Amino acid sequence: MGIDGNEIADQLAREGSSHPITGPHPAPGINAKVTRGVITDWTHRKHEEHWQSVCGQRQGMGFF
Repeated sequence: MGIDGNEIADQLAREGSSHPITGPHPAPGINAKVTRGVITDWTHRKHEEHWQSVCGQRQGMGFF
């Protein structure tokens, strides 16, 4: 609140969301829970890949 850039972004978001979706195909509704699950799974996978690539950290890896 009170930050010019955020206020402008909020106003533009309100204006954009008031218009119907247009395009060659109808926009499918995507459940927020499914979206969060996909993002969470991806994040966990990337974290696992990074953690496995780290050399050393024997004590820390014992907690993983």
